[in-house]
Amino acid sequence: MLYTNKTAWGTDAQPNSTGDAGDLTIKTNSLLVQDGAQVSASTFGEGKGGNLSVDAQDIKLIGGSANGKFASGLAANAQPNSTGDAGDLTIKTNSLLVQDGAQVSTSTFSEGKGGNLSVDAQNIQLISGLADGQYGSSLGANAQPNSTGDAGDLTIKTNSLLVQDGAQVSTSTFSEGKGGNLSIYAQNIKLIGQSADGQFASGLGADAQPNSTGDAGDLTIKTNSLLVEDGAVLAVQSFGTGTAGNMTIDARSIRLNNNALLTADTRSNKVVPNRQQATININSENLIISRNSNIVTNARGENVIGGDINIDTDFLIAFENSDIRADSANFFGGRVRINASGIFGTQLRDVVFDSTSDITATGASPELNGTVELNTPDVDPNNGLVNLPTIPVDTQVAQGCYSPDYAQNRFVIVGRGGLPMSPTEPLQDTSTLSAWVRLRPKPANSKTIISPQSAAASNSNKVAAATTIVEASSWVVNRNGNIELVAQVPGVTAHSSWQTPASCSASR
Repeated sequence: MLYTNKTAWGTDAQPNSTGDAGDLTIKTNSLLVQDGAQVSASTFGEGKGGNLSVDAQDIKLIGGSANGKFASGLAANAQPNSTGDAGDLTIKTNSLLVQDGAQVSTSTFSEGKGGNLSVDAQNIQLISGLADGQYGSSLGANAQPNSTGDAGDLTIKTNSLLVQDGAQVSTSTFSEGKGGNLSIYAQNIKLIGQSADGQFASGLGADAQPNSTGDAGDLTIKTNSLLVEDGAVLAVQSFGTGTAGNMTIDARSIRLNNNALLTADTRSNKVVPNRQQATININSENLIISRNSNIVTNARGENVIGGDINIDTDFLIAFENSDIRADSANFFGGRVRINASGIFGTQLRDVVFDSTSDITATGASPELNGTVELNTPDVDPNNGLVNLPTIPVDTQVAQGCYSPDYAQNRFVIVGRGGLPMSPTEPLQDTSTLSAWVRLRPKPANSKTIISPQSAAASNSNKVAAATTIVEASSWVVNRNGNIELVAQVPGVTAHSSWQTPASCSASR
C-alpha cells in the first residue's frame, strides 16, 4: 500500500527551466491520497510537463486540507507563466474512489496545451464535495482562466460509473483555448442528486464557461444503461462567445427521473460550416422521462439559433410534466426529430404548459418557430382485429321426415366460414395422421414344400395366386380407434335412434 498526506509529491519542470520534466509512474496494490495531499507532474517553464501514470488495484482520493485550500488529488498541469505543454494523466485500476472534494485533473494555466486524462477501471465512484461547499469531487480536463492553450480530452472506460451528491466529470474552457472532448464507455452509468447545499448538480459536461472565447468540446456516451435522477445533469453548453459542443448518447435504456436534465445550451452566434452546435443526439431502445425531467436545447442572445434534438428509439415515454424542447429565446427555434415505434404521454404543442408533457420548438415569435417531426409507424396493429368465436367448429343436427324420395336426418358441420384461428385461443389440430402400409416381400431364403397334386393346380392358377394391390375406396375405424383404409366397407349393425322421430304425414 502506498499512502501519502504530504502537500505535494511529483515531478516538475521548474520556473525558468527549458528542459522537459520527467515522467512519474506508480504501480501498487493500493493507493490512498488524502488530507489535501497531491501527486502531480507539472511544468513551470518552457519544457513539457511529465506524464503521470498510476497502475493499482485500488485507488482512493479523499477530502482536502484542513483549511480547505487544497484538494487531495492526482494532476498533470501546465502551470501559470509556463509555455510548455502539460503531460498526460493515465489511471488503470479495478476500483477508483474520489470522495469529499478530491480531484483528478489535467489542466493548462498558460500557453501550453493541457494534457489528456484517461481512466480505465472496473468501478468508478465520485461522491460528494467538501462540507463547506467550495468544490465537489471531480474528474476534469480544463483550460483554466487566463490561459491560451487548449484543454485536453477526458476518456473513461469502465463497467460502472457512479456520480453522486454534486460530484462532476467534465471538460471545460474558461478562456481562449478550446475545451476538450468528454467520452465515456461504460456498462452502466448513474448520475444522482446534488450537493448538500444545492450549489452543484451531479453530472457530466463539456462546457465553455462565462467570459470564455474558446469553443466547448463534445460529450459522447456509449452505455448499456443510463440513469439520471434527482436533479442530476448531462450538459454541453457555451456561456461565452465560442460555440457549444454536441451531445451524443447511444444506450440500450435511458431513464430520466425527478428533475433530471439533458441540456445543450448556447449563447454563441458563430456558424461553423458543416457542423451543428448545441445539438442532442439520442439512440436508445427505451427512453423514459418522468417527474419534471427535461431534454432541452436553449439558444439565448441576438441571432443565436437553437440546437436540434434527434431521437431514435423504440419507445418514448414522457409523463408528469416532462418536456422535450428545442427553443430559442431571441431567434429561430431548433428542430425536434423523433423516430419511434411508439410515443406515449407527450405530444406536440405550440407552447409549453406547466402540467403536461410537451414537445416544442419555439422561436422568438411564431414566424421564427422551429420544426417538430414525429415519425411513427403508419399501421396500427390493433386496427381491424375482431374477436373470433371460442368454439372452433359449429355443429347442428337437423331432423326431418324419413322417405326414400324425401329429406332424411342430417349431421351438418358448419365450420368457421373461412375465418382463421383466433390468436388468443388454443391451437386446434385439424389433421389426421395415418401410418404407411407396406406390402411385405417374400423372404429370399424361405422354402415351400408342394405336393404333386397341388403343383398342377398351382401352375394353372399362377396368375390368380400372384399378389394383387386393390385401391382403397373407403375407410373404417377399428376396435382400437385407429383409421384403416379398406377396399369395401364391411356390413354394419343398425341401431335405433335415441331421438324421438318427427311426426310426418303419409304423403307430401
